[in-house]
Amino acid sequence: MLLIGAGLVGTTAGDLSARTLWQGPPRPAPAPRPSPRPAPNTRPAPAVRPSPSPRPSTPSVRPAPSTRPAPVQNRPPQNRPPQTRPTPNRPPGGNPGNRPNPGNPGNRPPAGNRPPGNVRPPAPAPRPPAGGGRPPAGGRPPGFRPPPPPHGGGHRPPPVAVRPPGWRPGPAYSRPPHVWGGRRFYTYNRYYYHPFRPYVGWGPHWYPMGMFFGSLGFAAAVISWNNMQYQYYSGVFYEPYNGGYRVTAPPIGAIVPNLPSGAITVYVNGYGYEYYGGTFFLPENGGYQVVQAPPGAIVYNLPDGCTTINAGGITLLQYNSAYFQPTRDENGTPAYEVVDMEN
Repeated sequence: MLLIGAGLVGTTAGDLSARTLWQGPPRPAPAPRPSPRPAPNTRPAPAVRPSPSPRPSTPSVRPAPSTRPAPVQNRPPQNRPPQTRPTPNRPPGGNPGNRPNPGNPGNRPPAGNRPPGNVRPPAPAPRPPAGGGRPPAGGRPPGFRPPPPPHGGGHRPPPVAVRPPGWRPGPAYSRPPHVWGGRRFYTYNRYYYHPFRPYVGWGPHWYPMGMFFGSLGFAAAVISWNNMQYQYYSGVFYEPYNGGYRVTAPPIGAIVPNLPSGAITVYVNGYGYEYYGGTFFLPENGGYQVVQAPPGAIVYNLPDGCTTINAGGITLLQYNSAYFQPTRDENGTPAYEVVDMEN
């Protein structure tokens, strides 16, 4: 044991350096380990709260909150440009978008200043008629109704309440009407002019209208019609005038007891009329009633007293509210046709 120790002790410095080189550099010391975490603190037990003391029965009066003065902001005035908004063009009669006023429901203007309700814009200008002269739908006046189909296709018949005595429906007119003075004149035959020559063969007791008599030298029948009294004799009517009597037009609707022997029968659409001195009659209540001239009737003689009318390029003859057109019959004989006039 001593030897070993002596050998160790006697080891030279060169031996130590050589050993040191063989073992290499010394290793670094290991890093110290972290200390263990401390134990979590133990929370103390909650303290026992004392029971609240009973509140007094009388409520405590809270002091009024102090009033803070409003801050005064001394801002300099700003010169802003005025904002001009366009006024909307609203139609009259309503003001949508505004809130209703409880005292004035609907924000209605006063009764005296209210605009008229249901103000419609003006109707567009009517278009020119395209064939037939029928007005367009946009330019038709209020209450416009197309005319009903004509009786037989010629024109509209008169209303029932205003149909004259002796009125009969006629067949269709195949010829277009002649328009003059805002009226339409319908005929079945073609216009053919020939000079008018008054007929004088009505008999010795026939006189033209307007002829005056101081007294009547014959036994005339008294005819009362429309609050008037007429004297009638041999197809002629007389009315009181200037202390005497004057020949007048036969009143439509009056009934006479007889007709003179010169009366002829004229057939129109299957109906027989008696014709004398420019007047037409129909049998009625044992006598003969004065009726309007039936349209389409063909006669060959007209009395003195007819009025010649230039009706827009054609010549018409008027007698006792009836119009006659010069024409020819199927044999080429000059005649006159009663014109159907529509107002």
